[in-house]
Amino acid sequence: MRSKPIESVVLVVASLVGLMGFGALSHGGEAPRPSAAAIQADLDALVKAARAEGELTFYSTATENVAKRSGDAFTAKYGIKTQFIRLGGTQMRQRYSAEAEAGNVVADLVLNAGGNTVGYAEDGIRRGFAESISEAGLPVVRSGEFPAKFVTGPTAIIQIAPWLIIYNSDKLKGADVPKDWADLLHPRFKGQILIPNPGSADSYIDVWSLILDKYGEKFFAQLVAQSPRQFASGVPAAQGLGAGEGLVALPGVLAVATGLRAKGAPLDTSTPEYTTGVEMQIMLSARAKAKHPAASRLFANYLMTPEGNKVFNDDPGGMTVYDISKLPRQYESPKSNALARRDQIIKLLGF
Repeated sequence: MRSKPIESVVLVVASLVGLMGFGALSHGGEAPRPSAAAIQADLDALVKAARAEGELTFYSTATENVAKRSGDAFTAKYGIKTQFIRLGGTQMRQRYSAEAEAGNVVADLVLNAGGNTVGYAEDGIRRGFAESISEAGLPVVRSGEFPAKFVTGPTAIIQIAPWLIIYNSDKLKGADVPKDWADLLHPRFKGQILIPNPGSADSYIDVWSLILDKYGEKFFAQLVAQSPRQFASGVPAAQGLGAGEGLVALPGVLAVATGLRAKGAPLDTSTPEYTTGVEMQIMLSARAKAKHPAASRLFANYLMTPEGNKVFNDDPGGMTVYDISKLPRQYESPKSNALARRDQIIKLLGF
């Protein structure tokens, strides 16, 4: 069932205020924690039920290697087969919703980022085909092991990949490397900026919306006056940059730059202090609708443990939620209303 890769940024949500704003994600007061023995008994029962089902299917907007690596590690640990279909965010939502409306929920679990994933999950819960992570009884949540600030209620954030600027390290050095978005307005970048189509992935809208909030429409007019080159999406833009077609490509994520650099491309990155990121989230299908409800909850539980979260984030640029010490100082999570600006942003950037 594995699909051919469809490019989307790796590559996660409720509005947060800066790094410390993650605390706003916690819901309700602290309930008494079950005993370690009770948590282990719950996990044992879940493992038993999941092994009886024997398999699960998930949809993922994460890159193919991340989805495969995570599924393989889960299978090795529990003996439960996994299969996945990798889709872009918009395509995944359309497919999942259409299948749910037809009464045929194929994906037991969804890994998705960008475009108000929380709102999408809330809508799914209201319509009866999704289940809230906070109410799924996952042992890793009930025990308090998973950081509560990354449980949004409907979903759980399992990865943060900050948006940054990719630059050609053969052509830019030292003080000429842009440190912030506003640095791109310097005359040296005239005709040297490569920009992916913001309409190619919802998560691009998240970062451009943040930039719009900070700098206003005037910044976009000045950026367009720099005569940026347009690309269909992020990977072709970074490939063009590595081939010497410009000085910078943006917005980008570290995984794309390091992947191409490993193949010899002269690429490096600069991360603005004020930025947002791709936040990968888990959404569970409702137990009454899913074909493998126990296996899906066990897989979600695994990805939320330190062990599973490390496997999922075992690539440059994917930050485990168990250590966010390297997040930019003025990092803000994507705003829930960013997608409402999609058409405005596409127009402002001249696409």
